[in-house]
Amino acid sequence: MSFSEGSVLLQQTDGNGHTALDLTSETTQREELLHSAHVGDSALRNFSTEVLNVPLLEAASSLLANLIFTYRREQGLPHHGDSLSLTLVRALETHSPQKVTSGWTDRRVVRLVEDAETLLELGRGGYLGQMSQAVRECKEENTLFLMEILEDFKYRGEMLLADL
Repeated sequence: MSFSEGSVLLQQTDGNGHTALDLTSETTQREELLHSAHVGDSALRNFSTEVLNVPLLEAASSLLANLIFTYRREQGLPHHGDSLSLTLVRALETHSPQKVTSGWTDRRVVRLVEDAETLLELGRGGYLGQMSQAVRECKEENTLFLMEILEDFKYRGEMLLADL
């Protein structure tokens, strides 16, 4: 299955290499995720300024926010002021995550480096810039919550960058 840029979040994996689609066992939820990705891809291509299916956006926002929030709570993430995080950030400023983790066998530690790279990218505004204007301006509860989570990640990334 191939995804385009708008569905990049569906390509993210957990520590075992599973995507959100791999972890979703119910057919209806899988279909909702795939449909949301398709709608998001279409919106990005068309630069839509209007949400065409608010209930679908709300369902997808709720599911995605829950996945991100649960991952953050269970895995832990690098944070501002942590000496390990500072070391990782410095390494990632000059090397790719693959080069930093080359030869490492502990998957949890490799995942920590990947998380640090994601936070750095969020701190630079990378992923938020991929959101359509319509989604960013949506005032529905679940979508607002998702945007708050993404903004929090952006803030955490900015704080990691500020430590350099």
